[in-house]
Amino acid sequence: MSLEIFIGAGVDPSAANTEAFSSGTQSLLCSGLNAVWKAADARIFSLESPLSDSASCEPSTCNGNCVPVGCASGVAALSPTGVSLCTEGIACCGADGINATRAALKAKQVAFFGAGEDIDAADQSFFFVRHGVHVGVYAVCERESAGATERRAGANPLDLVNLSDRVREIKSNCDRLIVLYHGGREGYPFPTPMEQKVCRKIAECGASLVLSQGSHAVGCSERWNNTTIVYGQGSFICAAADSGAQTGLLVRYAIGDYGADTVGYVPIVSTDCGAALADETKAAEMLDGFQKRTLRVRVEGFVPARFQASVPVSV
Repeated sequence: MSLEIFIGAGVDPSAANTEAFSSGTQSLLCSGLNAVWKAADARIFSLESPLSDSASCEPSTCNGNCVPVGCASGVAALSPTGVSLCTEGIACCGADGINATRAALKAKQVAFFGAGEDIDAADQSFFFVRHGVHVGVYAVCERESAGATERRAGANPLDLVNLSDRVREIKSNCDRLIVLYHGGREGYPFPTPMEQKVCRKIAECGASLVLSQGSHAVGCSERWNNTTIVYGQGSFICAAADSGAQTGLLVRYAIGDYGADTVGYVPIVSTDCGAALADETKAAEMLDGFQKRTLRVRVEGFVPARFQASVPVSV
């Protein structure tokens, strides 16, 4: 029996959709998206904001990014197999915010990974089994300010020295390995030179699928070492008014009966309270742009040249 896994990018509860998250209803996914999402054998996404009711979590320290602990009901209603906490925003409230988030998800029996009270906890990978296939998921965060250390809570930091060995070690303990890379340049639909180098190295070390999610923009993809790398999934659930975050791609990762892997994409759009399937016209537009960028990113030298041209020149 084949195995189908859906992977979404960032889920970001905000003032616009807090009520929907807190109610824990199915209203977060509209226009047929709920049925598509729930039909998968496994579901994974990233959480962009810490869940915290702490009085010490003030806008001056967290930039208003934290949301009420009650939003864990909405996260649980999405029926995730696992939730990645390895994002830039998850560390904005420090140890209190991360601990509160982990406790809230644990109370809802939601599995999580990618952030913790120190670097050892943050570095733990996540494993699950479906239809006899052992799947591992590992997450790293490029943003140094969000990274955990031996004495500080945070997301699992990108460790360029040990990354190759770590990926190989995790892959040796599972049949398929999905790596979530929180990096890249926000709003930029192509990989940065560093992002591409790191994601390619992850693929070379045995990852079955590499998804870079930090740009919050629908980007492009490439095949490297027989592995699909996606540079930018946009957003999964966020406030519809958020600039540059109105669209996203769910990645459909299918493992066939005879071990053949396929990767497909489901275009989605933000709504006032959650997300919905893109209509036929919008979906075609999104996929067309994705494919055109994919063709460009394959050209030798394009990525560094395009990135250099996009960086503002200081006067």
